[in-house]
Amino acid sequence: MTAVKGGIAAVMSVVTLWIGAVAAAPQQMRPPGDFEVFPDPAALPKEPSLSACFLLFDVNGGEVRRSPAQGCARRVAPGETFEIAANLAALDAGTVRGNAATRGAQNLEAALGYAPPDDAREQVQNLGAGRMGEYLRRFTYGNADTRSGGEYWNGGSLEISPSEQMHFLSRLFRNELPASRQAMTEVQSMLGQPSEVMVGRNGVAIVRVPRVGDTSVIGKSASLVVGNEAISWQVGQIDRGSRRFVFVSCVTGPRSLPRNAAAVLAEAELRNGGAL
Repeated sequence: MTAVKGGIAAVMSVVTLWIGAVAAAPQQMRPPGDFEVFPDPAALPKEPSLSACFLLFDVNGGEVRRSPAQGCARRVAPGETFEIAANLAALDAGTVRGNAATRGAQNLEAALGYAPPDDAREQVQNLGAGRMGEYLRRFTYGNADTRSGGEYWNGGSLEISPSEQMHFLSRLFRNELPASRQAMTEVQSMLGQPSEVMVGRNGVAIVRVPRVGDTSVIGKSASLVVGNEAISWQVGQIDRGSRRFVFVSCVTGPRSLPRNAAAVLAEAELRNGGAL
C-alpha cells in the first residue's frame, strides 16, 4: 500500500506544481467596461479527476504488480502506443519491412521511434482501416474499432485499457499473438535495440536506454488530449539479468496534466517493485 501511495504521490506532486505554475502566470488585462459573462457553473463540463494505473508483468512468470487496480479497466485512446500493434500488423501483411523502407511504407525502426501524424496515417491507409480492424480483433487489442477513420487511435473510435495493453504486450513478448513469428521477432528486436532517446512530435518518444549493469530499459510514450481529458501513456520492456518484464503506465486527468505523468508513475513503481 505504501508503494502505491508513493507512485500516485509522485504524479500528484508533478500535477500540483504544473497547475500552480499556470495559475501564477500573468493574466491578460481586460479593457475598462469589457465585462465577461460567466456561464452557469452547473452547465460547465466536469473536469476529469486524476486516475492512474501501473502494471508490471514477468514474461516468464506472470503478473508482478498492479498499482492501483481500480484504474486499469477503463478504455481510453492509445495514442502513439498504437504504433506497436500497427507495425506488427503491417509486418505480418507485408506492407512494411523491418530493415528497409518500402514504397508507401516506413522502415519499422523509424516508425516506432519517430512517426509524424501524416506518415502514421499513410502507413495505416496502406493496410486499410478494415483490414487493420481485423488484425486488432485477432490481437484482442482493446475495442478494435477503426470505424471512425482518420487517426482513429488519437481520440477516434479506437480505445484500449491498460489491462488490455498489458495482455497484448505480454502475448507479443511470449510470441503468442496470431501473427507470423518473424513479424513478432522483428518488432521485439527493434524495440530492444539499445540506442539514444528519440523524440517525435507532441512529446511522443521511444526511449532506449543503454544497458547499465544487468538492466536495460525501453519504453514508448504517448500524450494526447481527448475532449477535456488529457491521457498520458508509457509502455515498455525491461531486461534484468535473465528476467524480462513488460510494463504499462497510464495516467488520465485534466488538460493541465503533464505529458510525462505516466513516465513519472512508471519510474516510481518500477523502483518500488524492484525492477529498476
